[in-house]
Amino acid sequence: MSIEFIGMIQQRKVSETHLAEGPAIDVDYVRDFAQAHEHAGFDRILVPHSSVSPDATLTIAYAASVTSRVHFMLAHRPGFVSPTLAARQLATLDHFSGGRLAVHFISGGSDADQRRDGDYLSHDERYARTDEYLQVLKRVWTESKPFDHEGRFYRFEQAWSEVKPRQQPHVPIYFGGASEAALAVAGKHADVYALWGESKQGVADLIARVRAEAAKHGRQVRFSVSFRPILADTEKAAWERAEHILNETRRLRAEQGLDTGGPLQSEG
Repeated sequence: MSIEFIGMIQQRKVSETHLAEGPAIDVDYVRDFAQAHEHAGFDRILVPHSSVSPDATLTIAYAASVTSRVHFMLAHRPGFVSPTLAARQLATLDHFSGGRLAVHFISGGSDADQRRDGDYLSHDERYARTDEYLQVLKRVWTESKPFDHEGRFYRFEQAWSEVKPRQQPHVPIYFGGASEAALAVAGKHADVYALWGESKQGVADLIARVRAEAAKHGRQVRFSVSFRPILADTEKAAWERAEHILNETRRLRAEQGLDTGGPLQSEG
């Protein structure tokens, strides 16, 4: 069983315990952070997405230009561009990055974040749209001739692309979401299912559910689990540091008028 280590970069220094400062894009920071991941031996770097952040696709294009080995994972929300256009953009980026691209398809953050970009679909409707989006996307990536498509959300005539992904049959598809609607889409399309670190039993249960959905389509899925390692000289010191991080995160969120009661994790 192969294991990959995945990091994350953003366009400037910011985290739960460090408020963002300066302009929205710090080019030197992106370059240094991407190269630090490569020099440390990371396999892949996630660039996250939100409705107010700099464009993740262009960030990866730049980060790929200043690295040579480390791979990337683009957080991408279906629904804001046509899947035919997205297919060409992603295939193009796969070539310019040297076949180092993967895409994490995220059907939505919060309703408020979706609506900033004009998306008013409900939770389950967003996953239904993602299902159709990925069907079209993969056909554009793999079909040798133009095709027509008429579905619930999209309609195309003679859709096709002369650029196909460098990676065959297509770039790796990462996917997340634990609802029934999400798991059904994951079973059909995900190459890698991504989940947050929970209890060992919770992770095992979710993996079993995803595998059951994938089996309905004769597929197998790999898994990615996200953790935030907290390091210190002793276990006691690590727990103390963890409590400090949690308290500081809640303090800063409260100062910004953000919710402090739910899970403190970002979309990726």
